[in-house]
Amino acid sequence: MFKYLSLLRSRKRASRNANKGLKRIGIYGGKFDPIHLGHLMCAELTRDVFDLDKVLFVTSANPPHKKTGVTPARIRHEMVQAACAPNCYFEACDIEMQREGPSYTLDTVRALKERYGPGVELCLLISSEYLDPDFEWNITHWMHSDELFASVRLLVFARQGHSIETTRQWGQAIATTHGARLDYLDFCPTPPVSSTMLRERVSKDKSIWYMVLPEVWEVIRRRRLYGCVTPSRGTHLQKLMRRLSFTAKRYLDIVLRRFRSL
Repeated sequence: MFKYLSLLRSRKRASRNANKGLKRIGIYGGKFDPIHLGHLMCAELTRDVFDLDKVLFVTSANPPHKKTGVTPARIRHEMVQAACAPNCYFEACDIEMQREGPSYTLDTVRALKERYGPGVELCLLISSEYLDPDFEWNITHWMHSDELFASVRLLVFARQGHSIETTRQWGQAIATTHGARLDYLDFCPTPPVSSTMLRERVSKDKSIWYMVLPEVWEVIRRRRLYGCVTPSRGTHLQKLMRRLSFTAKRYLDIVLRRFRSL
């Protein structure tokens, strides 16, 4: 598995060397309500395999396909910021929150092309479901999709239940009819977790440990999102004191064990 990933990375980097100096920035948009480990794992594996300089997590301010029942954008973005903070290659991007109206991907791509200039290749990270011809929100139905295909390279990771063979067939059809440029992440072992499932678990006072980062869980608890009743773990000072107390207890245990062995 790791040998395969290494070979794939080498192939992609060799291809990139033909365009030396061209930076590659990944765009990963979504509601992130909440952002979870599945999002982060897919983004990190894609960044690593395709040698991206960074990945922008773009919080969708007004999703055109989701008119109601969405947590306010500023709170969702707060969770995205918390999730991105530990990884120096991840950046929380609020560009869609700075615009009025529906959050269309093409508008975001246009703004990012203007921000970063011609020396950057923009790569759009998407799930294979958006290639499915039977899916309501198939990418060919997006606003001015042909301009989008001309502006970005699509980096596709297979959604759970979609084989890479089927995903490639869907992608080939879009490449043939629309001229899209696609690359595929063949290996993406995402955990069986979804934002919908997490919201339901929180509302039922069930654990979501190890499904989201602790930093995200802290935002959910502090803001009482999704009907959360689990109390916040306190201020930063209180957390620091707990860590110090744990460390002191651990060293005390070591001293006591050595004392007993005398």
